[in-house]
Amino acid sequence: MGITILYFGMLAEITGQGSEIWPAEQSLSVGDLKKGIQEKYPLLSGKKFKIAVNQQIGDDQAIIPLKSEVALLPPFAGG
Repeated sequence: MGITILYFGMLAEITGQGSEIWPAEQSLSVGDLKKGIQEKYPLLSGKKFKIAVNQQIGDDQAIIPLKSEVALLPPFAGG
């Protein structure tokens, strides 16, 4: 089991991949996942990004069920 993580833009460049399966045995919060990702990829620590869980932007308290799709979204510009 696990959580599918999708990286976009500069976040994909920093991690060196477009996606990965994050190992998880139980649901976790967005904040916990963010902390784990920043520990694995320290260069993400100073970067701003949003996290979407199953295509819904979530705050740090949002729960990520197992088998979810999580997208890390860098700031967008344009109009």
